[in-house]
Amino acid sequence: MNNFYEKMVLLLPTLSEEEVQEAVNKISSVITENGGEILKIDNWGKRKLAYKLNKQNMGYYVLFLFKAPSSAIKKMEQFYRVYDPVFKFMIIKLTKQQIAALPPDIKGIPVEPSEVTPKV
Repeated sequence: MNNFYEKMVLLLPTLSEEEVQEAVNKISSVITENGGEILKIDNWGKRKLAYKLNKQNMGYYVLFLFKAPSSAIKKMEQFYRVYDPVFKFMIIKLTKQQIAALPPDIKGIPVEPSEVTPKV
């Protein structure tokens, strides 16, 4: 069974627009090659970081929403550790409540919002 994940990737601010797109394509292929399915990619562009990170003050923020088997996550993490354009990443497994809150244009959601009990 595939789980839903959200992944934020910070790319080096020195990359050109073409290099950013190339990195996004490479990251996307790593997801799909490991049995994942990309639901949405949101490029937030170049932004100032809240604090200096790996000697960087700026970075390109790219958010990926995808489904993948849990075994794929470890392979993705290994890839990011050696892929130079990525200087920070975070992968979060979404809960049923978070999945239910996704926009309706995201296909293949296994949980309907009405099936999720609200937190009290």
